[in-house]
Formats: sequence, structure tokens, C-alpha cells
Amino acid sequence: MNPFEIKTSLQSRQSPRVLDWEESAQDVLSSVEAVHDPGRPIKSWHWLRFLLLAVFVVLAGRVFYLQIITGRDFRALSESNRIRSQSILAPRGLIMDRNGQALAQNAASFNLAAIPFDLPKNGPDLEGEIAKAAVIFEFEPHELLDKIKAAGRQSLQPIVAKQGITAEQAILFETRSSEFVGLMVQQIPVRQYINSAAFSHVLGYTGLVSQKDMAFLDPEKYDATDYSGKTGIELAYENYLHGQNGRDMVEVDARGRALDVLGRNEPVAGNKLQLNIDKDLQEKLYNDLKSGRAPKAAAVAMNPKNGEVLALVSLPGFDSNLFARGIRSDDYNQLLEDKNLPLFNRDIAGVYPPGSTVKPMVGLAALEEGIISPSTVINDRGVLVIPNQYDPSINYNFYGWNRGGLGAVNIYSAIAESSDIYFYTVAGGYPNSSITDGLGADKLAGYFRKFNLGKPTGIDLPGEKPGLVADPVWKADYYKTDPILSKWYLGDTYHIGIGQGDMLVTPLQVAEWTAIIANNGVGFKPQILNTVTNKDGKLIFQKSPEILVSKFADEKNLHVIQAAMRQTVTGGSGRQLADLPIEAAGKTGTSQFDGSDPKRTHAWFTAYAPFNDPQIVITVLVEAGGEGHAVAEPVVKNAFLWWAENRYKK
Repeated sequence: MNPFEIKTSLQSRQSPRVLDWEESAQDVLSSVEAVHDPGRPIKSWHWLRFLLLAVFVVLAGRVFYLQIITGRDFRALSESNRIRSQSILAPRGLIMDRNGQALAQNAASFNLAAIPFDLPKNGPDLEGEIAKAAVIFEFEPHELLDKIKAAGRQSLQPIVAKQGITAEQAILFETRSSEFVGLMVQQIPVRQYINSAAFSHVLGYTGLVSQKDMAFLDPEKYDATDYSGKTGIELAYENYLHGQNGRDMVEVDARGRALDVLGRNEPVAGNKLQLNIDKDLQEKLYNDLKSGRAPKAAAVAMNPKNGEVLALVSLPGFDSNLFARGIRSDDYNQLLEDKNLPLFNRDIAGVYPPGSTVKPMVGLAALEEGIISPSTVINDRGVLVIPNQYDPSINYNFYGWNRGGLGAVNIYSAIAESSDIYFYTVAGGYPNSSITDGLGADKLAGYFRKFNLGKPTGIDLPGEKPGLVADPVWKADYYKTDPILSKWYLGDTYHIGIGQGDMLVTPLQVAEWTAIIANNGVGFKPQILNTVTNKDGKLIFQKSPEILVSKFADEKNLHVIQAAMRQTVTGGSGRQLADLPIEAAGKTGTSQFDGSDPKRTHAWFTAYAPFNDPQIVITVLVEAGGEGHAVAEPVVKNAFLWWAENRYKK
């Protein structure tokens, strides 16, 4: 073995290499730690290079995805947390009367609102903050918490916690805003109604939009803190009154507090409505009714020539401003529990037996059918005695209002003196008179329907009721389970002929048929709105008169009824109007409504003026007020006197 050959442990399957002499002379215990060996193989690290390259490619791909592919989305998300769009509620359009007097305008108010996204994330912290705010600003904390839960904690839409906080509360919030993360005070325009109680039923009121409202409203035009009309004109013409909301682009900090306004789209106010309502006449009727003996009443004034509604009063009224600013539960419950039902619009939704106010219609029907002529005379002895059709020994007595009788009456005096006996006979006939058959139930009901009874007039207000025209078909269906009550009797016809029994009408319908007679048989649909103009004063809509009832009666017969209604004023039950500076014609009405106490009656009076050129109809109902001539007639007289002095030929 060659002593100059050495096999190192680093060699693998290679021949021993011959060392140089200098190398071989080195001591095996030399302190040299390494030997330069150009032939020694180097361990491979290529797998590490590939691993690093792969990691780099993955990271580069992720950066590309985040920056290029989804970068715009993440940027928008970041900006949305820093820059927000805040709604600026547009003022609602003004509502004016026919003479340009304001009925509804706008005033500044403050709402406390919550932004769910900015509220404390911790449940106890959230509940504690809401509870503290509820004590200061007087609202129910659980109601706000329920709204927040329904909206979702990621929502950026404001939720109203309390409407109509005071200016002092708004200032208090600003001084302590650091204590209320996610809460804010919004300054908003809210409705301000002028003499709200007098106009509460015709104008209605506004309130915060609800989920139910949004089913009928354009979601692109309304925000969660927006307002919409709930009743009356505010609801009927919501599409005109609601303006176009504006927007603020606001920079906020991490707690959602505004730092700077970056841009603004100004709101556009709603359109202005001019009504046919006469503010002064409305207030006159309201004040006169309010000073009367009964707390529940209604009044309608309209122009018979075109259907313009000049006044629409329902008592008692209510303060609609309470709703506009966010009514408190106590106030709302008080309104609901009031036995006089102040939220109820008696003009269009209250249905009552009309009493003797129907007699001009019944008289016209009898003239048209040839049942009577202007000269037909019936002897009013104060009672009609009708034998039972199955047992003649049983008699039924149908009394007139004057038990002693009014004597011989024709159509003129029968209307003027309101003879029940005359109209019993005309409606159903009487064996011991010249009129044995009368109109009968079906013809009578048919003529009522020609006056548009039994269905709404179509006035531009929500909630109108159709009333009821009773006839044998209706009764058979209504009482179909009772073989006795389902039959139509002669007494039913008698009662309908004087506006009693099952006949029901609204005060507006009484005013409408009075207008039809005054206007020679042509009736117009009652209309409250006149015009709509935009913010620049440009006319964008005008409501035109619409014929509701076309002439169906001979004009000479209409003139007979008109003359009879004039005689009511000159010498009959409406003689209180005889000394007015304008000639008027009218009809009183007293209707029983309580079967247990016949003395309880509604008081009616309906009239028009001037007689030869009718320009105004006024109808007044006083619930449970007694007799029409004693209670309702003075209110109509005062209104005609005011109108003659302040509006006639002005």
C-alpha cells in the first residue's frame, strides 16, 4: 500500500488520490480544519431555490389580486368607512288656501338618530349607552334596540331614536357627544300646521315612513328618516308634496363623527298645493260649531257650479302638529280613548240617517214618476194607521213630527213644513188617499242612486264611505238567516221616504244632492285641490271640474223643488234665514238614531244661496244635537251672513 495514497471520507466510489509531498507531511493532528479539495463534490440546494420562487410567485399573485383585481372594491370599502353619503331631507311643498293663505308650512326640528355600524360592538356597552341616552332624551330603549337588530349592525342607514327633541336637548347632545358613540342629531324640516285643529281632517298629517308605506312609495326617493303623508291631503297628494332629497358627502372619523363636508347636492322642495278651501270660511264654521252645545259635528261648504269644496269641518279636531313632530304614546292613547273620536272624519266617513233632508229628492222622484203634480194635496192628520196584512185587527201607527197634523199640504208646503205624512204617502201609498201605491221601495231606491247615493262621491281624500241605499234586495241578503227580518214591509218604505230606517249617508253626500238640485240637476265631483305649482311658480297640474251626476230630471220639476226649498226659508222650518242679505233655499232634518230613546236625534240643515244664482251650498250636521232648525240652522245662517259680507261679489 502506497503510503502517499489516502482515501478521504468525502470521496465516494473514487480511486485514492496521491497526495503531494507537502500534503503528506502534514501531521494528522494538525489544527487545519479544512483542506481545499477542488475535486470534492458540493451538496445540491436547487429545491430551496424552487421553493423560494414558488413563494414569491404566490405572494406576487396575491398582491396582484388584491391590488388589481379587487383593489377597487377594497378601496370603496375603505372609503365608505371614511366618506359617507348623508341624506338632506327636502322640505315638503306648501299647502295654501284658495286666497293664498298658508295652511301648512315647514319648520326646523331635531331628531336623535343612531348609525348601527358606528355603535359599540359589545352588547353590554351598546345597551348601556342606549339606556343612558333614553333617560336624557326620553324614549323607549328596547324599541331602538329592536330597530337596530332589524337593520343589522353593518347598516350605515340612520335609525330615528327620538323625533322632535328640543333645541336644548340638541345642544346638550353636542356638549356630550363623546359619550354617545354612533348617535347623532339631525336637523330636519317638519310640518307646521296653521290652526291645526280646524284643518286637521282635511289636511291630515305626516309621519316617519314605515315598511308599510314603502310598499307604495318609490324607495329611491325616500330615506329611512324620511316623512310621508299619513291621512288627508298630505296622503292624497304625497307624490306632489314630497320633494327631492339632497346629499352630503361627509368625511368621518373612526367613531363616525363628521370631520368635513366634501360635497353637497342641494335638496329640492316639494310642489306647492293651492286648495279650493277658504281658510276664513273654514275657521268661521269650526268656531261656530265648537261654541255650540254638541261636541261632535260636521260641516261642508261647496260651489254647486263646479264642485269646489270651500270648507270641510269635522268636530272635534286634533292638533296634527303632534304627529308631525312625533307624537308621544300618552298623547296618542288619549286621542284613541276619547269617546268623541277626534281622529274620525265625520264629513266623509261618518254615516247617519239623513232625516227630512231627503224630502226634496223624494218629491222630485214623485213628480218625475207622475205620482203627484205640484197641485196634489194630501191631508196631514198627524198619523197614518196601517192594518197588519195578516191580521187586520192589529194596526200600526206612523206618526208625523206634528201629532196634531199640518192639514192640507202640497209639494211646496210639504217640503217647507217637512210633512212626514205627505212623504209617507208619496213613498209607499195609503189606501185612504188619492195615492194608493206611491213610488214603492225599488223606484225610491233607484232615484236615490241617480243622486249617486250608495257609493262614494270620489272626493280627493282617502277614507270616504259610500253610505247605504236600502231596498228589498239588500234587506233579504243582509238578514238572510232570519225569515222575518229579511222581508220588506210597507213600514220600511215609509221610513226610507223620510230618511229614516236603514238609509245612511255622509254629510258630504247631503251637500252633494243639495248642490245637484241647486244646479238644475247637474252634480260635480267634490274637489279640494285646485292647482299644483313647482318651486319656480310654474303650473304643473290643475284639477278640472268633473261631472258626477248628469241631468236626469225634467227642469220644470227641479224648479218646483227649488221653489219649495225657498219656501222653507221664507215661511217654513228654515225661516231663520229669511232676513239674510242674500236669498237662500234649504231644508231642515231631524233624524232618530237610538231605538231605545226616540228623543235622541241628529240635527241637520242643508241650504244654498243665492237662490237665483247658486254659488255656495252649506250642510251642517250636529250629532245627537236635537232638532235641525234649533241647532244646525243657526250655524248655516251665520256662515251665509259671513259669506255674503266677505265673499259675495268681492
